[in-house]
Amino acid sequence: MAVGASVAPDLDLLLRFVDGRNHHQGASHSVGAALIAGAAVMLLARAMGWARPPALGLVAAGAWGSHLLLDYLSVDTHPPIGIPLLWPFAHGYFHFPWPIFLDIGRTLDWHTVRHDAVALAWETALVLPILLASWWL
Repeated sequence: MAVGASVAPDLDLLLRFVDGRNHHQGASHSVGAALIAGAAVMLLARAMGWARPPALGLVAAGAWGSHLLLDYLSVDTHPPIGIPLLWPFAHGYFHFPWPIFLDIGRTLDWHTVRHDAVALAWETALVLPILLASWWL
């Protein structure tokens, strides 16, 4: 569930196949969407009789939020620049002035695939030690 919630904000990329327009980095890339996702998971868990629905909701919202954090800290070369991080509480797009992570290409040519592989390796090198430390602490 956490993995699904962490990649869910990018499902807006699929809307391009519906109407041909760019929907990426819309409302799904916001704290509001993370709260909605967490509430939805909590309600589903409660309806299904799963143990600890509030904890599951927090995990879902946190996983969604981890995606927002990584996008916020990344180079963004595709307009609109940044993410609507504080929607619906505030409008506008936000981006970190000193990005830590590389941008990700969206084409299937060799140059882009190679660049994206380097970006993935860089993200892994930075994030994996944090994840491992949190697992053992």
